[in-house]
Amino acid sequence: CGLEDANSGEFNLDSPHRVIDIMKEQEKITQRGGTMRLGAYPCKVIQNTKMRSLYNTSEISERHRHRYEFNNKYREIMTKKGLVISGVSPDDTLVEAVELSDKRFFVGVQFHPEFKSRPNKPHPLFLGLIKAALKQE
Repeated sequence: CGLEDANSGEFNLDSPHRVIDIMKEQEKITQRGGTMRLGAYPCKVIQNTKMRSLYNTSEISERHRHRYEFNNKYREIMTKKGLVISGVSPDDTLVEAVELSDKRFFVGVQFHPEFKSRPNKPHPLFLGLIKAALKQE
C-alpha cells in the first residue's frame, strides 16, 4: 500500500501508520487493566466473501478479548490495494474480519475462533483452512 513503517500501535507508538491501533474510546485511558473488549459480539458477514461461504449466514456472534482494532483511517487505501473487509460490527464502525481474495485461504479475524471450536464440531474458519490445505498437495 506504500505505507512506509506501517505497524500496530500495540508495538510501535511512533509508527506514522498505525493500521492496528487502540480502540478510540480507550485512547485517553492510562491504566489499561480491565479495559478490553471482552465477550461475544455480533458481526455482519459480507456477501460474496470467503467468510460468507464458510459461515453460510449474514450474521454471526464471536468471542473477543482485545483492546486494539483495525484503524478505519486505512479502510479506503487497504481495500483499494486488495484487502477485502469481510466482517464488520452491526453499525459498520469496527472491522471484524479481512481476507485476500486472490489467495486460497487468507482470512484474518479480530475475534477468537478457538473459543468456539470443539473436536466434534470444528469452527468454520478452522474447517475452511484445513479443507484449503488438503486441496494443496
